[in-house]
Amino acid sequence: MKNKIAIIGLLLMFIGSSALFAQNQNGFDQDQREQRKARMREMKRNFIKSELELTEKEERLFWPIYDKYEQKRQEIRKEHRLDRQKYRGKSPNDLTDQEAEDLITNEMNFRQKRLDLDKEFQNELRDVLPVKKILMLHKAERKFKKQLLDRMKGRRGQNNQNGPRRRSGM
Repeated sequence: MKNKIAIIGLLLMFIGSSALFAQNQNGFDQDQREQRKARMREMKRNFIKSELELTEKEERLFWPIYDKYEQKRQEIRKEHRLDRQKYRGKSPNDLTDQEAEDLITNEMNFRQKRLDLDKEFQNELRDVLPVKKILMLHKAERKFKKQLLDRMKGRRGQNNQNGPRRRSGM
């Protein structure tokens, strides 16, 4: 229980301190962005470790599989984002029938790739974790994301009290 509280405290401190990062006109510069992502990955890792109560052996076998999965998931999302950028700013009425068909096909391909990756990940995990811990992993990921989003919403609410927040790069 103390570990969970400590991790949540670290999470809240990290998110709170992220407002202190200096921004240039295009948002965070690349180094700051990479440092922030690395800290976020470490926080997520600690949170999952605590929630699943992994043994040393489980940890040693689990993290390489999880890291590979996360990397592949990022690659699939990046590819999907690039596919969708072709149609950015267009409403469905502005698309030709062929463009609409391509967009639908790309979306279905993205979903299928994610599903295939998730199935592969589950199969690999079954060799290193008990099934109940696999369920706990999904719950822990959702819980981490929810806490992060709740914290971000709270921060945005505080910023909106001082006037509208200006977003750069959009």
